Amino acid sequence: MSLTGDVRPAASPTGATPIRLSVCIPTYNFGAFIGQTLDSITANLRSGTEICILDGGSTDDTASVVGSWQVRFPQISYHRQAARGGIDRDIAAAVRMSRGEYCWLFSADDIMRPRAIAEVLEVLNSGCDVYLCEHTMCDAELNPICDHPIFHRTSEPKTFNLTEESQRRAYFRDARTSEAFFSYLAGPIFKRTVWDAASAIPDSFYSTCWALAGRLLSLVPTGLVVHYTGLKLVLKRGGVDSFMEHGIVNRMRITIEGFAHIAGTIFGSDSMETWHIRRVTRDEAAFRLRRLLSVKMIVAASAPQDAMALNRLVQKHYSNAGVRSWMMLVLFRAAPVTLLLTLKLIKDKIVDTSR
Repeated sequence: MSLTGDVRPAASPTGATPIRLSVCIPTYNFGAFIGQTLDSITANLRSGTEICILDGGSTDDTASVVGSWQVRFPQISYHRQAARGGIDRDIAAAVRMSRGEYCWLFSADDIMRPRAIAEVLEVLNSGCDVYLCEHTMCDAELNPICDHPIFHRTSEPKTFNLTEESQRRAYFRDARTSEAFFSYLAGPIFKRTVWDAASAIPDSFYSTCWALAGRLLSLVPTGLVVHYTGLKLVLKRGGVDSFMEHGIVNRMRITIEGFAHIAGTIFGSDSMETWHIRRVTRDEAAFRLRRLLSVKMIVAASAPQDAMALNRLVQKHYSNAGVRSWMMLVLFRAAPVTLLLTLKLIKDKIVDTSR
């Protein structure tokens, strides 16, 4: 167990089996969940696999929980930093710990399905740069709610050479969620050499919370082969969003501004790629008009000082996106807060009386 110093991959014992796949987990104060996560991953471990945990200086019992697992599983390496580096830099540090040919980043509160690693090792034989898997959305107790498809018309395994223009257009056009653009930590499984080749991304990416997406997307113009596996390998726990620690408006800013900055920097603000990246953000449930109106109501009731920032974000969210988006912006601005609050009170009373 390493508690201080540089984050470096552990030395391989002489004659040891080469590491094919590293499961890399950046974490901070997720001691309540990481044991269950490790339970699911260790049940999948096999020869040529490892788990690398980068702790951003947790103040809870994360170290002791992980330590109890290390006693039983020597494939687990753990490094605790003195302080948080931010999610983007902590992700990079977790990958630096790894020795695998491929890396699979994993959230410290999600669950790996049985046989997931076996299925991943099988598809890795095709040698693509990035493999995309899907997840099932769950509640906080990991009861399944629904699957979360990444593409509109693609459900079977398919390989895209994003260097080739027609394939790139098809890939971006068919994207249903931002996970097609590597937004979800456990979505992409990537070659370590591909990751290293993107080490020169702008420093500004590391303040977006989406440097994983920025790092992989930065390789699209020069060459990236992505294989969509069609495999549902992860149970994603809902109700635990570490990005919410600075409030709901800041949470929205992270996605709306962060992804737009990455897309515009790599592809240009008026490019086809940026248009589709912004499209999928607008189409996701957390950023549709109904949710935005709910946030407007929350801000009016409990954080009026954030109203100006919210209005600015919504303006950016819908800018340069056609008539429909212009109409959504008008509706957002026109909706009176008093009416929204009244409707919420009515809804709450209906719920109370139905219990």
